[in-house]
Amino acid sequence: MGGNPSKTRKLSVENDDPTNVIRVSEDVVGRIKGGQSAREQPAPAQNTWGNVPQAAPAPLYLHEPSITTIQLRQENVESLKKNDQYWAERIKKMEANHQKINKVLDDEYGKALKELDGNQTARKIISELPCLDAKNAVLKCYKENDKEPMNCSQVVKDFQECVDKKRICMVAKQKG
Repeated sequence: MGGNPSKTRKLSVENDDPTNVIRVSEDVVGRIKGGQSAREQPAPAQNTWGNVPQAAPAPLYLHEPSITTIQLRQENVESLKKNDQYWAERIKKMEANHQKINKVLDDEYGKALKELDGNQTARKIISELPCLDAKNAVLKCYKENDKEPMNCSQVVKDFQECVDKKRICMVAKQKG
C-alpha cells in the first residue's frame, strides 16, 4: 500500500447463525490469503495533505464462541431430565413406604377382627342398639321443634339416662 507498511486489520462481526459459522465471500478469502480479489481493487488514494493518520479499520473475528439456542435448549432438557429422575425416585420411595404402612395396618386389622370373632358375646352386644325407642323419640322431637330445639331437652335427658343404664349393664356383664 504505497510507501507505508501495511497494518493488521481487525473486524468484528455479529453472528446470528446457530452453527457459529461466519460466511465470507471469495474476495474476502483471497484478501485474507494475501492475494488479490477477483475484482481488482482500485489503488488507495494518495494522501495529499502529508502525514495525516487514517482511521484504523474495525477488527475481524472469524470464529466467535457463543451460546446458541440449541445449546440452551439442550441444557434445559438435561436439567428437566435430572428433575424428572429425582421425582421418580421420590415417588418410588414414597410408594414403598406407603405399602409398608398398609401392610402393618392390614395386619393390625386382621388381629382385631380375629379377636372380635373369638369373642361372640361382644359381637352380640354390638349388634343390639341400646335405647332405640329413646333415640327415635329424640329424632322425632327435633323434627317437630326444628326452630326451638331447647323444647327437646327433657327427651334428650331421658335418652342419656337410658344410654348410661345400658353402659353400666354391659360393663357388669363383661366383668361377671
